[in-house]
Amino acid sequence: MMLRLDNVIKRWKDAAALPDHINLYGFWNETTFLTKSGDLGMVLHVTGVDYESLDYGEQEYAVKRLEAALKNFGPGFHVYQYLFKSNRPKVPFARYESPVVQAGVDRREQLFQEKADRLFEIEIFYCVLLEGSRSKIGVSAALARLFHDPTGAASELKAQFSNRGMKTLLRSHVEHDHARLEQRVQAFVRQLADFVPIQVLDDKGQFRFFRRLFNYDDWRIAGEPRMHHGRMPDLLE
Repeated sequence: MMLRLDNVIKRWKDAAALPDHINLYGFWNETTFLTKSGDLGMVLHVTGVDYESLDYGEQEYAVKRLEAALKNFGPGFHVYQYLFKSNRPKVPFARYESPVVQAGVDRREQLFQEKADRLFEIEIFYCVLLEGSRSKIGVSAALARLFHDPTGAASELKAQFSNRGMKTLLRSHVEHDHARLEQRVQAFVRQLADFVPIQVLDDKGQFRFFRRLFNYDDWRIAGEPRMHHGRMPDLLE
């Protein structure tokens, strides 16, 4: 019986490399990433609300505030929430000149060290993604925008009947989408800023966030990438 090598490696070839399955392309500016399909996105770090210190009415008020803020994004926007859970978090403790106060702090620090195996930390991130003006693909999508965007429709139709899957993006379209995305994100941050600390991550922070989605080793996540405005560095390097 002869074993055909092409049958063995067929699935491996069809699977391709992992970066081929990742839609991320690069960074448009210091706070916005660009996908291969022409979508734009921003990553927000949310501290969250200390719900244990709130009664039922205050908790319901916080939920309603968040719900109202999310509704402002509207059609075309997608908001994804990511939670990172880490064991044995580092709990910071201050040092005081008063011996009495410092003794109390030391006892509390010792208590946290004894419970370190049962403690964990949860980090909350929001990824806000806006569908680009030319992100939809396919013959039907190209024909639908034939009258209001003939150039984009022609390029999309050409891509459908060729071996090249590269999408052509115009700077004017990307800049228009970016202005819309930034406006909605800043409005979302301002609407919740009085009770929920929200930070818009820069390109290094966003790259580290994406790297955490694909890697489990701390040393690989903590590596300092070579950032440049353009193509995104390797998430697995």
